[in-house]
Amino acid sequence: MLKVVVGHSNDPDSDSAIAEILEQSDQDLAGNSPQAGILMAAMEFDHALMLKQIHLAYPNIDLIGGTSTGEMSSVLQFQQDSATLMLFCSDEIDIRAGIARNLSQDTIAATASAINQARTDKRPRLCLTLSESIGVNGGAVAQGLQQAVGEGVTVFGGMTGDNNQFQFTYQFFRTEVVQDAAPILLFSGDLLVSCAVATGQFPVSKQGVATKTMEQSILEIDGRPAAEFFFDYFGEIFLGGGGAIGGSLAVFEPSGRNFYLRSPSGNDPETGAVHFFGEVPEQSIIQLTRTNESHILSGAEIALKAAKSQYPGTSPAAAFIVSCASRLKIIGVQSAKEYQIVQTILGRDLPNIGFYAFGEISPFSSGETTYFHNETFSAVLMGTK
Repeated sequence: MLKVVVGHSNDPDSDSAIAEILEQSDQDLAGNSPQAGILMAAMEFDHALMLKQIHLAYPNIDLIGGTSTGEMSSVLQFQQDSATLMLFCSDEIDIRAGIARNLSQDTIAATASAINQARTDKRPRLCLTLSESIGVNGGAVAQGLQQAVGEGVTVFGGMTGDNNQFQFTYQFFRTEVVQDAAPILLFSGDLLVSCAVATGQFPVSKQGVATKTMEQSILEIDGRPAAEFFFDYFGEIFLGGGGAIGGSLAVFEPSGRNFYLRSPSGNDPETGAVHFFGEVPEQSIIQLTRTNESHILSGAEIALKAAKSQYPGTSPAAAFIVSCASRLKIIGVQSAKEYQIVQTILGRDLPNIGFYAFGEISPFSSGETTYFHNETFSAVLMGTK
């Protein structure tokens, strides 16, 4: 059995918001005590107060979470400047929290420590994480968690946000509000899991090879300055002083079946290097992409239908959804439509929460190697039947 309940409030007052969330949760828990939970909240709240109130209500809960650029749930659908809480109860699944601290200093060691904190004697099935985004390599977080938890375990989550200010974000672990961290929930036992991702982006250029890279920059594509590859297709797209670039980059995984996206963050006019929100492995096959509002929304539909069709049981107990803050900027006034697609495909009764992140962490399908994504919609379904 896996029982999942959701509370959600858009009350701007922290005391009132968490009181409303806990009241909603208590009604649906019907006397059950939650083992674990996830809290997603806008930057403006008093997060320490919220965590304290949750732990007063449920003293033994393993709670994680973080700040977001937008929130969604089966209670209030899409919201901004809100807070939403998902609680998990099970008599057969172990759900334990861990935390990777000082993430930017040694990501691999920190993520290994988080997994070790959360292990039980049951086999891990799913690792959910909410990671720091500012000053942290999202690819290393995904790699470190996958390496620590082992092959065949789904690693899923996203990078915490701050309303697109890109200054600082917070993560939550039990009663702590922290930074430079990646709290996790590790689900172990007979849990059924499915997940999927989609972008709504379409390749428009010829393929190239990232022949020289360094950290989060591509220096050369096909032996030429990387900026020239962008210029060939997008023309006068560069802004003076290394400003933003239009168009995203598809980076193909080694098998060539799927690609993940990298969003350009700027360029160096002198060297022709292009900088990204994430690493691009040297010798990767790459291709430029384009999209529009309609295709962005179709990406959500594709991912949700794939996750639903691949679910190995009869009906999931819950869903956790991560969409990119850049998608939110592109669709603008149509933002509510993305969550309406969630309800159309998953149904109105399935408990779910989600948030708009500064990067997504997910495999292409459950149990495969996880990747760090930009500009992507991702969903994971979980249950015991």
